[in-house]
Amino acid sequence: MLVVLLCVSVMVKAQDTTAVVNKVQTKNKQAKKKFEKKHKTVYWGLKAGGGQVLWDNDLEGYQSENSMAFQGGFFIEVRPIKYVSIETGATYFMMKPSSGLASFYQTHKGVDSEGDAVEYRFAAERVVEDQTVDVVNIPLAIKLNAFAGNWEFYGKAGMMYRYAINTSYKQTGVYSNHGYYEQWDLLIDDLPQQGYYSNSFGSEEGELKWKNTFDPFVGAGIVFPGKGTSFFIEGLYYLGGTDLTEPKQDRPFENRMSNTSQYEQVSGSLMEMGKNGLSGFMVNIGLRF
Repeated sequence: MLVVLLCVSVMVKAQDTTAVVNKVQTKNKQAKKKFEKKHKTVYWGLKAGGGQVLWDNDLEGYQSENSMAFQGGFFIEVRPIKYVSIETGATYFMMKPSSGLASFYQTHKGVDSEGDAVEYRFAAERVVEDQTVDVVNIPLAIKLNAFAGNWEFYGKAGMMYRYAINTSYKQTGVYSNHGYYEQWDLLIDDLPQQGYYSNSFGSEEGELKWKNTFDPFVGAGIVFPGKGTSFFIEGLYYLGGTDLTEPKQDRPFENRMSNTSQYEQVSGSLMEMGKNGLSGFMVNIGLRF
């Protein structure tokens, strides 16, 4: 009888132990599922925003102001571990900056169409250029994530590949091109068919020779608490420093310093005449799924 009671007691304890183990395992699985649901490894989302950007140029006398820019697109975020992510995607970026030159003067010694040595004396005044830039931005960034309850905070840095869709310019200005022949002490300033003229208004438009390139950026943002879908806001700063157009003119307005007919001469974009860079601050809002 004692042996039977001992066997029953052992069986009861074994059953209790198995029940406890099963309960712990169930809780662990539930906790794991809850964590995986809250911190997925792949996110995607939509975002749109705008900001102020400056397309600057090191051309002497160049003037430009901040202009509005807008963008919208999607992103994909891969989070191999909770605190580190890799982000990519694509956004359509639009801006219409304006720039100009109050005045510009330059001389250049060359040879005219008849083989005579000549010194070209070129001047430009009140030059205004409006550009239209529509590009697709494809970022690749590393994100560092931090958490406070159900709130998420992140900082990121990476490179932005800019692919041109439509890049063009319209330019107006007042131009002069004189030819000085030292051998005869002769200055010609009013022979437009030979490319020599004074204070002539000109206008032109053309395509910007965009260079598809990578541009650095940094950013930070906040993800608001949400179930399944989360709202977020972020700021991005384009660092600039990457020249976005090529090829370059050997010297500014080189196409106008010649004795071809005035009516065949064009300036080319100001962006072809110096090293340029795009910098500025953008704010995006979006939804993460």
